[in-house]
Amino acid sequence: MDIKNFFKEKLATVMFLELKPERVETLFKIPTNEQIYFPLRAEKMNSLVMSGNSERIPLGFFIEGFFYVIGADPDFKFNIVYKDIIFTNAKFIDYIKGLIASEITNNNYDDAYLFLKGLLEIDPSEENYKKFFLLAEELRLNNSIYIEDILLVIEKAYKIDNFPEPYYYEALILKEQGDFTKALYCINNYFKVGGTLTKETSELRSVLKDIRSYERGKEILYEDPKGALELLLPLASPFGDDPILLYYIAIAYRILNQNSLALEYLQQAFALDNQLIEVVNELGINYAAIGDYEKAIQYLRKAFEATKAIEICTNLIMCYINIEDLKQAKLHLSIAEKLKPDDEIVQQLKDILTNNI
Repeated sequence: MDIKNFFKEKLATVMFLELKPERVETLFKIPTNEQIYFPLRAEKMNSLVMSGNSERIPLGFFIEGFFYVIGADPDFKFNIVYKDIIFTNAKFIDYIKGLIASEITNNNYDDAYLFLKGLLEIDPSEENYKKFFLLAEELRLNNSIYIEDILLVIEKAYKIDNFPEPYYYEALILKEQGDFTKALYCINNYFKVGGTLTKETSELRSVLKDIRSYERGKEILYEDPKGALELLLPLASPFGDDPILLYYIAIAYRILNQNSLALEYLQQAFALDNQLIEVVNELGINYAAIGDYEKAIQYLRKAFEATKAIEICTNLIMCYINIEDLKQAKLHLSIAEKLKPDDEIVQQLKDILTNNI
């Protein structure tokens, strides 16, 4: 279910009463000649029926209904009338603020969310936005359907000059969605417009900077391995339990012909996860590079058994040739020819082995 349908379901629980014009004027002090329907939450109406007071509906019940409907559907037909009524008495806003606090205390977060959205349509102040974002974050962490709607409210909050909160909460959402570049942009703007440096905001910025370095390091790994190491090595401490990070560092060192250092990081990665075929294959490549073909074969065989990749097979063949195990070399050549007979490296290895018969 998406958030729009969720709100429709909430709105479907609201009862609408048609009041006579004179009753409207008596209750809300506004003259009207049109047919208007006034909202009541079903649970409130039920409580009146149960108490035998269905003929006497407290004014506050209608005020709750106004804010609830405005929050659930900002385009509802009678919202303009509801807003006009609310603006006639500042106490209506104080009343709904008290109700919101009560709903949160009673863990009725969904209803409190709609009341807050309605309140923001009436009073889009920093104070009310802050309360909204705190509640919205709690709901978002437990139910992702709220994200779409929260982002719409964030866009409205950006209209307030030098208001940092929307930047922070958008950064949290973007981080969860994997858009780290935009998330970092948002948290930087949070501080730029005066956001408070707290443990949470500081850690978020730090994490996003590290992730950006991680992503950038991967991007430039093959074209600029030295530059990649400058970005990736400082992350070995905060992300030291990430075998993939260690794997990327090892690749950079291999490209720079520093195979011993590459092997150090690969062994750490292998100790963390010995099922990562990328790491297993890379171990084989680096052991072959330093001339330890027996060890290289151990790792390359394991990687080939898991992937049947032609590149790993040809590396295996080269290792067998280097230790002069022509039987295994030819056996794996026949496998390689079945996998990819037109491969250029396969053809070169075939020529080498043919000349060794």
